[in-house]
Amino acid sequence: MLPTPELIDLCLQDSRLLTPRVRHLTFVRRDGLPQTFIPGQFFRVQIPSMEGPQWRSYSIANPTAPGRSDNTTIELVVTHVDGGLGSTHLFGLRHGDSIHVTGPNGRFCLLPEDAPRRLFLLGTGTGVAPYRGMLPQLQRLAESGVHVLLGLGARSPHEQLYADEFRAVAAQAAGFQLRHFHSRAMPAAPDACDRAGRVLQLFDEFDALETGDIVYLCGHPDMVDAGFERAKAAGLHPRFIRREKYQTILVPKPASSST
Repeated sequence: MLPTPELIDLCLQDSRLLTPRVRHLTFVRRDGLPQTFIPGQFFRVQIPSMEGPQWRSYSIANPTAPGRSDNTTIELVVTHVDGGLGSTHLFGLRHGDSIHVTGPNGRFCLLPEDAPRRLFLLGTGTGVAPYRGMLPQLQRLAESGVHVLLGLGARSPHEQLYADEFRAVAAQAAGFQLRHFHSRAMPAAPDACDRAGRVLQLFDEFDALETGDIVYLCGHPDMVDAGFERAKAAGLHPRFIRREKYQTILVPKPASSST
């Protein structure tokens, strides 16, 4: 059962840059209570603006087992976008600052009723966040005989988020296949996980999609849409193609004054 969303006050406990434009934020609840969520869910963050409070959604990035009731932190990862309302606000937070959120929300999760033969999980940019949260589940599934195929896309190796964590699980679980796709620059010393190109090429590396497979798509809307169409054309029912689009909403520019 998915946790019931609630309105929560969070306090910023820690903030660190993963890349010059991507920040990892760690929060705790102001009331000191633990937080239950299912990996893959998200929180809606209240963002102040001149037009009144706005809401932006961010995936929970904590690696955790589903339904744990003792999570003491909530981790979010945010890309700074010039003119982006949510990212500008979150990048400006200081230690101890508060935000208001509602959640957890969403069903972009590894559901207990699923019995997949293979899991295809594709993410771009900060769209890797829910997969980081799912890592303990994905490792157990891979060790139990499910073929886990994880493709993560970025422009260059320096923009691959949490790469060491994903690689550590891939090294431990034989059924866990990791591919890092680099659209602009390859590592100086690529290894078996590295590929030149875009993340949708993950589908080309393995046998064609078929009944029993489940596809997860998270990140840039164009990638998510293209991946959905490809999986649907292969015959997968839409309920086995799970999507989470990350869209950028810019701060409205003030109208220029007339003379």
